[in-house]
Amino acid sequence: MYKIRLVWIWLLVPFVLQAQDVDVYQWKTNDNFVFPQRPAAMSFDEFELLSTRLRMQDMFGAALIPGYVHFKVKEKKKAWWLVGIRSAGYLGVGYLSLRNKSTLNILFNPFAKYTDKNYASDAIVAYLSAFLIAGTFLYDWFHGRWILEHKQNKIRYKYSPVLQVSRLSFAGSAGLYSVSAGIRLSF
Repeated sequence: MYKIRLVWIWLLVPFVLQAQDVDVYQWKTNDNFVFPQRPAAMSFDEFELLSTRLRMQDMFGAALIPGYVHFKVKEKKKAWWLVGIRSAGYLGVGYLSLRNKSTLNILFNPFAKYTDKNYASDAIVAYLSAFLIAGTFLYDWFHGRWILEHKQNKIRYKYSPVLQVSRLSFAGSAGLYSVSAGIRLSF
């Protein structure tokens, strides 16, 4: 019965991830940076990065898929490193499962060391695996978010409207009945 429930949970996970997204925090920046016209020099990748937002749904994706956020912000080399490192963590959990050891039992049961002679080696594998899995998730989320904001700011800076004074003139006229002075700026 337990295995049937577990299979149903794994089958329903993709549907839950596609559910309506919830924002827990407010956005302080204008994510939809509007240009009067799209600059001709802007590539599609820059445009796509500029309109990318990380939401809670992406956090859940990063928890299940290693390197999810780095793939999304087009940092493929770091993303593949994260896939490899998290896979090593999963291999550690798989190794303990093959030895009929529960990773959670080793991590959260302090009395297991008194009943098992191989507890020390199993504990090292369990703690290292948990660290690799949790560490890659946190790195993917926080560093990927920082990289995205950094890239977006670089694109905004590159294409931001720049104040260029094309002509500056000090014009004035003097006539028989009137005197006028003025400054004219043209952009």
